Order: sequence, then C-alpha cells, then structure tokens
Amino acid sequence: MSDLFTSSKPAAALAGARALTRSTGWLGFILGMVMAAALAVIISLQLYQDRAAARDHAQEAAVNLTGAIARDISRHVDLFRFVLTSLRDTVTSPDFQQVPENLRDMVLFSHTAAPKALGVLFVTDVNGIIEAESSGNDVRGQSRAWRPYFAYHRDNDDPAMLITGPLISATTKDPVIVLSMRLNRPDGSFRGVVVASMLLTYFDGLLTDLKLDAGSALTLFLDQGVILARQPVDPLAIGRDLRQDPHLKAIVGEPLAIYEEPGAPDETRLVVSTAVAGSTMRVSLAQSLDLVYGHWRRKAWTIGLTSALLISGIIILISLLHRESRQRSRVQVALAEANARLERMATTDPLTGIANRRMFDDMLRREQARVTRMPHDAAILMIDIDLFKSFNDTYGHGAGDATLRSVALAITRTVARGGDLAARIGGEEFAVLLTETDLSGARAVADRIRETVAALGIRHSGSPHGHVTVSIGLASTGVGPVPASFDLILDSADEALYTAKKNGRDRVEVASLSMVAA
Repeated sequence: MSDLFTSSKPAAALAGARALTRSTGWLGFILGMVMAAALAVIISLQLYQDRAAARDHAQEAAVNLTGAIARDISRHVDLFRFVLTSLRDTVTSPDFQQVPENLRDMVLFSHTAAPKALGVLFVTDVNGIIEAESSGNDVRGQSRAWRPYFAYHRDNDDPAMLITGPLISATTKDPVIVLSMRLNRPDGSFRGVVVASMLLTYFDGLLTDLKLDAGSALTLFLDQGVILARQPVDPLAIGRDLRQDPHLKAIVGEPLAIYEEPGAPDETRLVVSTAVAGSTMRVSLAQSLDLVYGHWRRKAWTIGLTSALLISGIIILISLLHRESRQRSRVQVALAEANARLERMATTDPLTGIANRRMFDDMLRREQARVTRMPHDAAILMIDIDLFKSFNDTYGHGAGDATLRSVALAITRTVARGGDLAARIGGEEFAVLLTETDLSGARAVADRIRETVAALGIRHSGSPHGHVTVSIGLASTGVGPVPASFDLILDSADEALYTAKKNGRDRVEVASLSMVAA
C-alpha cells in the first residue's frame, strides 16, 4: 500500500502542473484580452483628443487672423469717423456760414488728415447738391440725391456714421464703399450730408498678401450681406448678396461667431466670423474640415493600423507580451512627442522663432492674475517696423522675412530677463511684456530696442532714415492713479504706437494718463 501511495505522487504532481498550466494559459489569455482592450481605449481617446486639438488649433488660428484684419480695418474706420465728425462740426458751425464759397474747400479740406484709403470727401446741401469737395474734379453743383445714403440720412435722424456700397464713385470712377453722416440745422432739421469714400483697393491690399490653405476663403462683407473683398480674389464675388445665407442673421451683432456650413458636395467648412468694431462689417474665414483634419486622419490611419497589428500580436502571441508592451511604449512616446511638437508650434512664431500671439496673450493673463495678487509695476511695448510694406515691395519678401528675423533677434537680445516676453503678434508688429518694471525702466528698454534695430543698418531706400527703423508705443500699469487692466494697457500701448507713427516714426511714445484712463 505504501508503494501504491508513493507511486501516485508523480501523477498528482503532473496533474497539478497541467492544471496550473491550463489556468496560467487562461489567465494569460484573459490578461492579454484585458490589455488589448485597455490599449484600444487609450489609443482611441488619444486620437479623439488629437482630433479635437486639430480643430481647436485651426479655429484659434482663424480667430487670430480674422481678429488682426478686423482690428486694422477698425482703425481705418475710426479715422474716417474722426474726419467726418470734424467736417460735420465745421460745416454746422455758425462761423463756417460766413466763409466765402470759393474758400470753403480750402477751409474744409486743406488741414484734414486724409486716411490712406480715402477716395473723396464732399458735403451736400439739403437737396443733395454738392457744396464742397476734396477731389479737385470740379463736381460742385452735381446732385447725389439719388444715392441711397442721401435718402437714408434725409429720412432718418440717426447721427451715427452709415456704411453703404460697394459702388462706383461718380466723382473718381473708382470702386468704393461710402461712409456718411447726417448734417442738421440748429433746430435739428435736415441740412445735408457729409460723405467720404473708402477705396476697395485698400481691402484688396490688406488681403492679397495672405497665404491661405487650399480650399480656404477669406471674405469681408457688410452686415447687410454684401461682399466687399475676397481672398482668393474673385471679381464676380464683389457686391454679391449673402442675405440668403441662413447663418447671416444669427451672427450679425455678435463680436465673434464660429459655426459649420456646407461647402462643395460632400464637404463641410469651419467658419470663423469676426465683427469689425465700430462698423457694420465682418471678416470671415472658411476652412474645409477635410483640410483641418487631413493631418489627423493620416496619423489616425497610421496609428490605427499599428495598433491593430499590436493588439493582434498580444492576443495571438502571449509569449511576446513584453516585446509588444515595449512597442506600445514607443508609440505612446511618439504620440507625446507629436503633441509636444504641436504645442511648440501653437506657441511659437515659425518665421522668427519667438513667441506668437497665443503665447503672448496667455502670458498677459498670467501676469494680470499675478498683479492682482501681488501689485507691482508692469509695462507693454507695441513695436512696429516702419514702412515695412514699402520695404517688401522694394526688396522682396525674402529680404522682408530676413529683416523680421533680424528685428526679432534684436528685440530678444535686449529683453533678456527671464520673466519678460517678446512676441511677434502679426505681420511686422511685435509686442514685449516687461514684468516688475516701472515706467522709466520700460522707457529705457524701449529706447535700447529702437537703437539696436537702427544699429543693424538694414538698408531701406523707402525710409527717410535710409535704413530699417521701428516705432514703439509704451504703456505701464503705473501710469494711472490705480493699476489698469492689461487689456487697457495693451490698447494704450497700441494708441501710443499709432502716435509714434503719426509723429514721424523711429521714436518711442509713452501712453498719456488720458489714454490709460480712457
């Protein structure tokens, strides 16, 4: 009996080993299935996040582009509004009525700062007859009563500026839009209109140099639905009526609208529409979603195929689990590196290598929060290369790009502290945030930047200085009686930059107290 007992031990051990092998096999299979399912979920989530990031990146780039264009147009519209308001005040003043008719053109227009996009200025009487005009084409006495803007002002006592068009100027024969204001007598009755025409070539010049992706379109139009300009250029589109667009009514009055609309057959477009402040115009950029997601789809196919092979290998060949796990790690590292590259691309200007507008805005928000917690001085410099369009026209875009890089390098070498930030925020415009810097210190930095750029000695035959220069606007949180918001400081620095341009360029202008407190 003892022999029988001892002989059964190897069999029991063998059965136990087989049972252990079977259980281990099932455990390995189940573990492989769980790991495969977990990996599939991780990759799907990553691809989903990458898809959302691709859309967010395209959307943010479109917001930045349309916003920059809208701000440029808004500045010009504000200048036209200022000119029209000045003319209205002059024409309706009692003293003007004493001026002889042959001298009225000189009194009205000789000292008027003409915007670069100006076509013609003129004033009509109550019947629409031109009393005074700036073109020198001797159109006084002609009637403009047939124009829609005249009828509008005659029938409405709205004092605001009206924008109409596009149309062909009866005075200069140029395609224009018309900006007009009502003139009133002292008793409030209709006296006539004051009119300025803005050349459509200004909008064409603003949009022509933009490099859009294939399938994208940038459109400037009035809230009434009339197209004023388009890139890519389409002469047949100018004046086209968009009032049948179902989205138009919904976006009018909205500062920023983002929506999707059908494009070509089987195509959907992402549309970002930005209002031009102080006007009834909008700038819209439409991008094909096929293009927005194109890179993501290619990556998704690559990762999806790789993952399918990887998961199949895990399920079929449990013995290669370690090797497959390492492969998954490499895929995840590659994804992380791709995300890091995308993040760098999203915060860095590709031409100059310095921060872009997105990073600058993020830094402003962080610094605003820091100033709120621990009050301290900070300053913003707005920097613009003088006469840069003329430089590009003369020396070509290759030289222009090289100049942008040189100016960016000069700025970053001057702004060397770790807490400060220099960024290119659009075209030839740069911005610098100086943390924990008072007004005098910021002025010293601005002067060094201006002098450093001038010392580069980059030849510019179109500049009165003979070389590339910059104009700088400076505003500080310490200018006003209480620290101002950074949005206000940024606007004040921008106004100071405009003043520097107006006062001769190659100079630094500091925002006045009235600018910051406005």
